[in-house]
Amino acid sequence: MAKIGHKMVALCAAAIGIIYSAGYVVTEPAALAQDSPLATIASTQKTNVSATSKSTASTPSSVAAQGQYRDGTYNGQGSNRIGTVEVAVTVNQGKIVSCEVTNCSTHYSVSAIDPVLSNEVVERQNGNVDVVTGATKSTQDFQTAVQEALDQAKV
Repeated sequence: MAKIGHKMVALCAAAIGIIYSAGYVVTEPAALAQDSPLATIASTQKTNVSATSKSTASTPSSVAAQGQYRDGTYNGQGSNRIGTVEVAVTVNQGKIVSCEVTNCSTHYSVSAIDPVLSNEVVERQNGNVDVVTGATKSTQDFQTAVQEALDQAKV
C-alpha cells in the first residue's frame, strides 16, 4: 500500500475546508436574509397576497368587545433553512384559547417545541415565547408562524 505524504494530506484537508466554506457562504446569507426585518416585511406582504387567494381563517366572526383579536381559527407558517412549522391559533371572545402545531417538517422533532411553546402563546396572549435551547431555529419558525396567524386575527 502506498504511503500518502504530509503535503497531500494537508492539500486534501485544505480542499475540504474550502468546499465547506463555499457551501456556508452560499447558504448562510439566504438564511440571514430570511431572518432579517426586511425579509419579514416581504414575507408578510407575500402572505397577505396569498391569504386573499386562499382563506386561512376558518371562522372569522364579529369583533369581540374586550379582546384585541377577531374570533376564529387562523393559520400561519414559519420557514428557514432547517424546515417549516405551521400552526393554527384559535381565538374566542377576543382572546387566544389554543395554539397547535399542525405541521412540522424541520430536521428536528416537534416534541422540542410543542406543547411547551403552544402553552406559552395561550398564557401570554401573543407569539413572544421563550427560545427553546437546542431548537432555536424551530422556535423562530414557530414565532413567525404564530405572528402570521395573529396578524390575520388583529382587530
